[in-house]
Amino acid sequence: MKKLAILVSLLLLASYTDAFALLRLGLKAGVNLANVTVDKGETDYQMKPGFIAGAMGEIPVSPGGALAVRTELLYVQKGAKFTQQSKDGKLLTDELVLAPFLVFRLPTPQITPFLQAGPEFGFNTLAKKDYDGTKDIGPHWKNNNFSINLGGGVMIPALGSDLTLDFRYNLGLVDMSLGQGDFKTKTNGIQLLLGYNFLRI
Repeated sequence: MKKLAILVSLLLLASYTDAFALLRLGLKAGVNLANVTVDKGETDYQMKPGFIAGAMGEIPVSPGGALAVRTELLYVQKGAKFTQQSKDGKLLTDELVLAPFLVFRLPTPQITPFLQAGPEFGFNTLAKKDYDGTKDIGPHWKNNNFSINLGGGVMIPALGSDLTLDFRYNLGLVDMSLGQGDFKTKTNGIQLLLGYNFLRI
């Protein structure tokens, strides 16, 4: 019985060690095909490519790391292109975002697909309108945003660690406009990111 207890303890310790040996820290960057939705008005909005870059940390919450929690701190260029009175312009609304994800990985030997979902907390750093000259719209744009991220991707062993390629749809839930009449403006975007986990513990 004593030997069995020792064996079980060793197996549990090994499982715990295996699970938390997958702690990852990394960097990622990519593109945000940003847009906004406005419930009223005649302005035509289109996607505007923007840059994303930042850091991430991930810790498993199940043995083997199939289920994990990842947190990202990213700088994201949001906004949109628009056409108004036959003239083109740009809405420039950058954010520093904190985005926690619940990640589910499918158990495959090499290329590992995963699904991800989570909230995003955005803190506005830039709010400008480029239309007949650049105009600061900070007084008419909220400082804090809240969004939902849904997506997936793949993780590939490379360079002694892991590369990740992920896709997500970002859906803004907050009306960001202030003092602009009775219409609502919400951000959204299609995001593609490449990441590298430079540290695994």
